[in-house]
Amino acid sequence: MQIFSYFLFFVVIWWVLFFIFLPFKNEISKDWQVGNANSAPIKSYLLIKVILTSVLSLIILITLIYFELDLAFIFKK
Repeated sequence: MQIFSYFLFFVVIWWVLFFIFLPFKNEISKDWQVGNANSAPIKSYLLIKVILTSVLSLIILITLIYFELDLAFIFKK
């Protein structure tokens, strides 16, 4: 149960961080084409954002585990 809880917290931390990093460093075209949105990015750097999000999520989760913060208490009654 504890491993599953850690996995769930990793996923939650990952999604939160991903949505935080998503708007950073988007290059928007000055001259847009017909059929494209004005705010559509030229280069969104999604791979860099996914890798950065994964590494930071793992560091946060390892830190929580190292300091023995029992994250499973949320699911216990």
